[in-house]
Amino acid sequence: MIAMSLYEQLIEYCASDAYPFHMPGHKRRAGAMQDPFSFDITEIDGFDDLHHASGILARAQERAAALYSSSETHFLVNGSTAGILSAITAGVPAAGELLMARNSHKSAYNAAGLRDIRTRYLYPVPHGEINGPVDPADVEQALSGSAGPLPQALFLTSPTYDGIVSDVRAIAQIAHRHGVILIVDEAHGAHFGMHPAFPRSSVTLGADIVIHSLHKTLPSLTQTALLHVNGDLADRRKLRSMLSVFQSSSPSYVLMASIDSCIRTLSECGDTLFEEYIGRLNRFRARAHFTQIDLLPNDDPSRILLRPRNMSAARLYALLRDRYHLQCEMSAPSYVLLISSVADTEEGFCRLLDALQELDRISPDPASGTPAGPGLTQAAQTAAQRARIRASLYEALNAPQETAALRDAAGLISAEYLYLYPPGIPLLAPGEEITDTLIGCAESLTLAGYELHGTEDSTHQTIRVMKEETTKR
Repeated sequence: MIAMSLYEQLIEYCASDAYPFHMPGHKRRAGAMQDPFSFDITEIDGFDDLHHASGILARAQERAAALYSSSETHFLVNGSTAGILSAITAGVPAAGELLMARNSHKSAYNAAGLRDIRTRYLYPVPHGEINGPVDPADVEQALSGSAGPLPQALFLTSPTYDGIVSDVRAIAQIAHRHGVILIVDEAHGAHFGMHPAFPRSSVTLGADIVIHSLHKTLPSLTQTALLHVNGDLADRRKLRSMLSVFQSSSPSYVLMASIDSCIRTLSECGDTLFEEYIGRLNRFRARAHFTQIDLLPNDDPSRILLRPRNMSAARLYALLRDRYHLQCEMSAPSYVLLISSVADTEEGFCRLLDALQELDRISPDPASGTPAGPGLTQAAQTAAQRARIRASLYEALNAPQETAALRDAAGLISAEYLYLYPPGIPLLAPGEEITDTLIGCAESLTLAGYELHGTEDSTHQTIRVMKEETTKR
């Protein structure tokens, strides 16, 4: 029997009744594009060049800038990752200093590793079983209380994957008082500012560079994103240069057309679309009262976080998928994350509500074990916060390495990442000392059925570390 191709499997899956409470934000329905092969072109006459835009692409980017109230906006076809890599490498010189939130996406770490940038970390304040915001007071202390050189840039993730927002305005004021560029990874907040129900966008709160993933929460194809620039601190010439480094030299016109189509739709019909969406979302939340399933609070109402008390989060995730054909975004150790968007339907929210009402009536099954509480998530956060930096990312990635059994690696310096994906936030980064807390956390997550990423060993029994003689020099 010949196995189905990826294309065939996609067609079969999308023809089923599976409903997407996950990215991308178009939810496989909000879009009016015809056969993509029919307009997949290259830089032919009349269609401009993304890396030297002066015609139709320049005007499309200007429309995006106007929608978001940005001074300058660039299309990204390699996702927010390209924007993050470009922003950090343009804002921080080789061997420079970067102050960054420890709950940042792995692409920020990759940027630092590429340029031998020294990282100093800000840790989110506790927020139950999810990462909370970065406290402006911690930013002030990091910038004014250090005897060393000031960092050239501050990298912040807001909102987080779970929809938690930091006080970007206050943090921007602190950063600018010290002459530091503020880069905000707002990948999951491209819909911010589109309706009063959502937080304001960092673009309007003083950030110098803001990265948006359109595809995460808006009707645009996967890999489409935007980079916005404001103010005078960011070197725009260098930023444009880095965008040409980290973006394809043959950017997809299909993806760029999707970006422009999304921007036009929001510019012309956004008020109506978001008003209707908020109505659907509010009706769902008004009826979502359960006895054994909690809706965790956050700052972004589009994110639905479900914490079950009558079963594990992994079982809730599986039941929603297998029994009700509702595909969620992610199962964390203690909760399930669903992403809604302007493209979700009343029928989709009703299916979700009906499913949760049925699952809420399930009695706890002693045979299935105790539902995973917040302990694992808090342990993961604690493991990251207690990490001791003993080498830069660049040093750890490029120094002589050896393989060690993870269970015996306490005290050694990691040369690999260890993270859950999604959301791609490292529990352990290269250059950090491996601790007993981290080892215990990794073992607990593996036993609970969560797949860790980053290590060369897919079973996570071993880890690459810096050779001990290297660390003693």
